[in-house]
Amino acid sequence: MIQDDNDVLEPPINFSTVDEGIFRSGFPQPPNFPFLKTLQLRSIIYLCPEPYPEENLEFLRSQNIQLFQFGIEGKKKASSSAASSIPKQTILEALKVLIDVRNHPVLIHCKRGKHRTGCLVGVLRKFQNWCLASVFEEYQRFAGAKSRTTDLRFIETFDVVGLRDCLYGIIHHYYRLAYYASKKRRLLLYTQAQQDMQTYRHYKP
Repeated sequence: MIQDDNDVLEPPINFSTVDEGIFRSGFPQPPNFPFLKTLQLRSIIYLCPEPYPEENLEFLRSQNIQLFQFGIEGKKKASSSAASSIPKQTILEALKVLIDVRNHPVLIHCKRGKHRTGCLVGVLRKFQNWCLASVFEEYQRFAGAKSRTTDLRFIETFDVVGLRDCLYGIIHHYYRLAYYASKKRRLLLYTQAQQDMQTYRHYKP
């Protein structure tokens, strides 16, 4: 990506747009920071247990970007028989952050942007009612030759029904807050109008 004649913007490895306001990648390095600025991120979802590098934290502070860390251990080798190393509860908590539009634009990343990021994006696609064939194709496109059967099984069996109920609760909560805020504003405007009318009557010649 070229910003001007002398400034080439370099995205992180495996960078891609997931949806409006949602991006994915591998671990951002300092040369990627100018590119990340163009995304105007509000938050980053980091899926590794290792501490975030100070240089990256400084960049986040300078751009007022919030970091959400969900420490999922990386698995060195794929296995068709072993259980998935991806914890369901951790992915569920990360997904709640991901679907909250107040955190958008948001970047999801792990180390290489393949397995842990792929699992989170995969369950997001299930939440969006994608068919499994399309979900698996997207996962495999980023994982390549290192695609893991256990990850695909994790995505397939992940239950998003409870998350939908949670989301509906959040929506109801904010609608209720908006209703009471609107009602309070109308009351304040009515009170101010009454005061203005009394002032007008008092000073009317």
